[in-house]
Amino acid sequence: MKKTALTLLLCALFASASSLHAADCNTMAGGVPVVIPPPDKEFVEVGSDKRDFFEYMVPSHNRLLCAFVPADFLPRLKNSASGMGQYMLVELSRKLDEKNTEVTSASFELVVLGMKQQLGDSSTLNQTVQTASQEVSSKLKKLNQSKDISIDKPAPLGTLFQTSDAYAFAMLASVSSGGVTTRAINASVLLRVRERLIFAYIYGSTDDEDSLKWIEKTAEQWVNEILTANSKSAK
Repeated sequence: MKKTALTLLLCALFASASSLHAADCNTMAGGVPVVIPPPDKEFVEVGSDKRDFFEYMVPSHNRLLCAFVPADFLPRLKNSASGMGQYMLVELSRKLDEKNTEVTSASFELVVLGMKQQLGDSSTLNQTVQTASQEVSSKLKKLNQSKDISIDKPAPLGTLFQTSDAYAFAMLASVSSGGVTTRAINASVLLRVRERLIFAYIYGSTDDEDSLKWIEKTAEQWVNEILTANSKSAK
């Protein structure tokens, strides 16, 4: 049971095979239509009918736009305790969304600078992460009826890459339950898409070098696809 609970925390998957879709995720960000293609052919978007199942992994100040899971995992989805190691979420700040806030190149640079400063300041980073982690942990405890779930302080692993419209960094995250701690490397990406700021998160399954390489490759490839897709749709 403890292993099942821990898998549930890391996987965030409550979907049936018949509800998943391989198409792009077409959504709205700050009043502007945005296209989020799958990271690659191995992943599919869960669709609007199942996207709510991922809401408990999203802080209340953000809105979930899209969720992607591995296509080859579908045959193994048998109940709500099933999970997978790799998945992606795309989110948007509710505040920026409500105000239809435009993000210029200059303002994006300031956002990235602020993020770098936060990553370099352990006290500020820990405070920010602790607030979000407590909220997510509370949701998970209610969902899984477990009282010993905790999300430990993540360790920043540094910048993966940076462009004029994207900034990606890696984190080593740990989740503890039932006396068992599982660690995985995840990536966070700030993206300027059609003058809107969105956040893309890539969740890995392990904390080894192979996982880091997969995270970095997937993040860069996905960012390029997202920016290309929205550049075409804007014309």
